[in-house]
Amino acid sequence: MTNSGVGNQEIQSVLQFRNYVVNSVEFHVNHEFNADESVDLDFQVSREIEFVEDEAIILLVTLNVAIFKNAIERNYPFSMNISVTGFFEVDGANGEQKQGLAEVNAVAILFPYIRALVTTYTANANINPLVLPPINIVKMIESQARIEQIDKLVE
Repeated sequence: MTNSGVGNQEIQSVLQFRNYVVNSVEFHVNHEFNADESVDLDFQVSREIEFVEDEAIILLVTLNVAIFKNAIERNYPFSMNISVTGFFEVDGANGEQKQGLAEVNAVAILFPYIRALVTTYTANANINPLVLPPINIVKMIESQARIEQIDKLVE
């Protein structure tokens, strides 16, 4: 192993992932599913961000994923809702940095746990295992922000 001359302290992120918990998993198989029709993957990701503690050092990020909503009406094989909360520490960042770390980095760290949970759960449910694709968190946030702006204009 080569030493690049950079100390661990210099490259360590101010965002530290500590743990996660699965809040809920809801799974409903669609017994009326017609496998002869093609199905495109349909899932939505929403996030909730909360800073706790006096110094706002502790960060909670909850990801909620809805897969194949309205399964019977849309001929999806199942519907699934998952909620996972990640626990992070943010030390040495200002308010704007903390928000960016929460919205992008923390979500990017947590999403693979959701992907693994979906794959394992569907495999154990004795259906074709579903592997969610990796997502571009920045583009997801930008897309959600555009939708929120449109919703505000319509109101």
